[in-house]
Amino acid sequence: MKLVSILKDGDRVAGVLEGDDVFVTAVPGLDIAIAQRIELKGEAGRWTKLKQLTLDVPLRPGSLLCTGSNYRDHLEERVPASGGLNAPPKELEFFVKAGQTIAPLDAPLRLDPAFGRKIDQETELGIVMRPGCVRKIPEERARSYIFGYLVVNDLTAREKQVRLLPDGSNFMVLGASKNFDGSTRLSSYVVTADEVEDIDNVAIKTYLNDKLTQNNSTRNLINRLERAISFFSEGLTLQPAGIISTGTPGGTGWGQDRELRGTGYLPPGCSPGRYLRAGDVVRSVVEGVGEIVFHVE
Repeated sequence: MKLVSILKDGDRVAGVLEGDDVFVTAVPGLDIAIAQRIELKGEAGRWTKLKQLTLDVPLRPGSLLCTGSNYRDHLEERVPASGGLNAPPKELEFFVKAGQTIAPLDAPLRLDPAFGRKIDQETELGIVMRPGCVRKIPEERARSYIFGYLVVNDLTAREKQVRLLPDGSNFMVLGASKNFDGSTRLSSYVVTADEVEDIDNVAIKTYLNDKLTQNNSTRNLINRLERAISFFSEGLTLQPAGIISTGTPGGTGWGQDRELRGTGYLPPGCSPGRYLRAGDVVRSVVEGVGEIVFHVE
């Protein structure tokens, strides 16, 4: 199923999307429906045309858990690849994005010098957790805790993220660079896990003004979904309707930024990525999961 949250009379309610129609319930948002294991089609409600409704982002968690450096080509576009980097048994690179960074579906990204001059985009697969998670989930059981999936675009202020050192090395600051107004974009619905035939082999693509800039597949994740879930559950009880974002592939603006030591790598069939400018249109697509479209002002 494709599940949505609808803005209705100033409140959020949950619904089921089927084609151009939505089954609208009185359940107060998809977050509540997931947390309370509510079968939406068993609730009182009515079918309404999608065009007559205003959708909100499907979920509004307090924060998002995000993995980084999780595709080999993203490493290759900015630093020499290392066989052991970010790979088990080492800890994953991760950061947290505040829930208040999640933009409304139709909101443009408004560039602001306070955010930085080098605003980049990163298309990612997001995992939505089901209720009943426990601490220390073993990898072999991790898939049973997945409720569904959505698309995430993780916007990043690169000059705040990348700090270059005199010896040629660098380190990353993953706080301010990842958290600013509108820096998290979500697709309009959550697709339940049973609807995606092979989540380990779905295409991830980004289009900047209709030009393909990112082109990869989840089959190339360094750390698979179950590894990410198990890692985060070591220290946290994962929340129902919580989101884990699984990292972006190569093809970012950073990869073309020689000042920040981008290597100029181009994914197959892609045009060079670049930082965002006013007037741009970004489209993030995860095959079988959904898409995000937003404008830049």
